[in-house]
Amino acid sequence: MLINAYDTTPGKLLRNAHRVDDVVKTLHLSNSLTPTKKENVFVITNATDVPFSALAFPITLTTHTRQTITVYDERPYRDKQNRATNPNDITIMRLAAFLQQDAAELKFSPLKSARVMVVKAYADALTQRFTSRAGLDITEATTLKCLLAFYITCLEENQGVDLTFVGENVIRTVYGMDKEFTLGVIEDVPHLQNLPELLSAIHNNPILYKLKGLGLKDLISLVSSLVFTGLGNVVVGAASEAPCLLTAFVYGAARFKSLGKTPLGMATDPKYNKGVLETFVKNIDYTYDLNG
Repeated sequence: MLINAYDTTPGKLLRNAHRVDDVVKTLHLSNSLTPTKKENVFVITNATDVPFSALAFPITLTTHTRQTITVYDERPYRDKQNRATNPNDITIMRLAAFLQQDAAELKFSPLKSARVMVVKAYADALTQRFTSRAGLDITEATTLKCLLAFYITCLEENQGVDLTFVGENVIRTVYGMDKEFTLGVIEDVPHLQNLPELLSAIHNNPILYKLKGLGLKDLISLVSSLVFTGLGNVVVGAASEAPCLLTAFVYGAARFKSLGKTPLGMATDPKYNKGVLETFVKNIDYTYDLNG
């Protein structure tokens, strides 16, 4: 499972361009990071005097002292007096950081307990975008939804897992789809780990022939439009390969009215997610203290 959004297709260039690893390790070594309420998770604030580019995503890494930590940056969302100018994005990035640190410590329960809502929100939102763009009929849309649900399931599993078995169970839980139909979509699909591999799976499905002309740039553009954030579309695009960040965005879309009209926000509408949404939000709120 990919923990860092900086290792995704959209995020890789930023990691090198901003020298993220070197900067964070140096800040940790010089005690310039502020501890959070969660052990081994730190935040960069405006109290940091060293000038460097804002972190687009939380980053989990091993320090010079061989300690595994996660760091996120609140500077883009606060003014010089440290007043929050975008509290929603702060909460989303804080949750992503907390989830990443737990995943790095092999504590996957918070992520797995959120999976049903995350899979449903992502698959529903992106299928709706594709349907509007390509004019998919109900069979084509259901096939795509099934494939997208399988893709998110793949992102949260490690190599060696029987993904056909796990995927079929997740899809049945989320959508109640017939086993034969689901297996017809996912049985021969390999372990999908990124957007290029998802695109290949879409192209290889004969039912989705209307999407044959879809390119990687088109796909990244579509996934980047599912929700918005103060740091731009690249952050949302990276979430499509990073389950911790995606889970945080789904939580934000469900909690914050400002995101309610985005595709991800509409996919988390309580009217269409009775029971599932409430359980998702309550589990996260019980697990993590997301207040500053």
